[in-house]
Amino acid sequence: MALVVSRETVHAGILMSMYTDILETAQRQRQRPSSSPTVSDAMTELLDCQGRLGSANALERSTDWTATALANQVAYDVALIELARSIGLTCDPRAFERPELCRTELIRELLARGLRLDDSATTAETGR
Repeated sequence: MALVVSRETVHAGILMSMYTDILETAQRQRQRPSSSPTVSDAMTELLDCQGRLGSANALERSTDWTATALANQVAYDVALIELARSIGLTCDPRAFERPELCRTELIRELLARGLRLDDSATTAETGR
């Protein structure tokens, strides 16, 4: 939920959450390779990010703990979006107003298309 309503936080007449704004900016600023990532590359990136999700919880609650946790969540969601797009799913960072719900739905769709999202991940017949 956005804390302040301003013209910058309104997108096409819909109030954007602070998280979706951060995620959309991260997605835009991400360095892009010359070609779209393969499913395998996108999966590797997602698994790397997934491994970092719990690392912030293991850290002592220092002054930068929340920033680290947020950065890990954003990196994971960017990687999840890239994986979804690499298999042809349309995925928009603005859909992440409720990140946990959106992640669950995306993961369910990826599983339905034959992708396993764990360390022993194998891709189904994706043609890549």
